[in-house]
Order: sequence, then C-alpha cells, then structure tokens
Amino acid sequence: MKPRPPTLRQNRRYVLVRVAPVSLVPDGKALYLAIAEAVSALYGDAGAAVIDQAVVAVERGHAVVRCRRGEEERLIGAIATVTAVGETACALHPRAVSGTILSLRDRLVPPPESAVLDEAADGEIVRQRRRVGAARVDVIEHDYKGERVVYFETIHPEET
Repeated sequence: MKPRPPTLRQNRRYVLVRVAPVSLVPDGKALYLAIAEAVSALYGDAGAAVIDQAVVAVERGHAVVRCRRGEEERLIGAIATVTAVGETACALHPRAVSGTILSLRDRLVPPPESAVLDEAADGEIVRQRRRVGAARVDVIEHDYKGERVVYFETIHPEET
C-alpha cells in the first residue's frame, strides 16, 4: 500500500516535555496513560479524541508527545496537571512545541550530572550533599523509607 501524499496527511504537532525529577525515566506506556487520564479528566472523552495524543519518545529527563495541529495548547494544559506516572510522583513541564521531532531533539538539554560533595551519617539517616550542575547543591537524606531532598541552594558565581 502506498503512503498518503503530504497534502492528505493529518498535520501533527510535537510537544517537548521535561520530566522532574531528572533521574526518573518513565515507561512510555505509563506516561501515555497518565497523560491520557489528565486529558480525559479536563476535556472529556470527546476532547481526548480530538486531541489524539501519543507518546512518541521517552529519553532521560525528557519526553516527546504528539497531538493534532491546533490542539497543542489544550494538550499542554493537560500535561501540566499530571502529578504521577504510575505509582511514582513526578511533574511534567512542557518546554517547546514544534512541527517536527528533529527540531525538538535540537532543544534537548542534557540532564545535569550530580557529584557527591560529602556525606554524613547520623544513626540510620545518611545525608549527602550533591552538586547538581554548576549552580545548585542539594542535600539528600537517605533512611529506611527511601530518599528525599531536604535542602537545596543555588551557588553564586563569585563563590565557586
């Protein structure tokens, strides 16, 4: 079967989404289900059918979501309401919209590398100071419940 000529194809738009926390790499299907739930909760099943969203690519820290042209603003509004993917709490931040995936890949920013500066143990609780990128330091607390960010600060350029 021959492919349709460009004049008969549906026009699509692609939305670049940053996944926070950066260390989370969600499964494409779980991400699709979370976005589909948010779209149908905001716009109903008829609105979800019009938007016709799909997760095209998931990479470390980013995802590319496809929709119909003209519906990207509604999709962005729904993406911003997602608070969890599967059982994992996270946030999705829409970054850019484009007509091609290639131009969105040019806008991908590699996630910052983190380096452990020092570590302190207090009984069962272990605290690590991690340098994230060039301008931020996070204090992460590890205990039997898991890990959580306790404190983060930005570093002034004069101090480094």
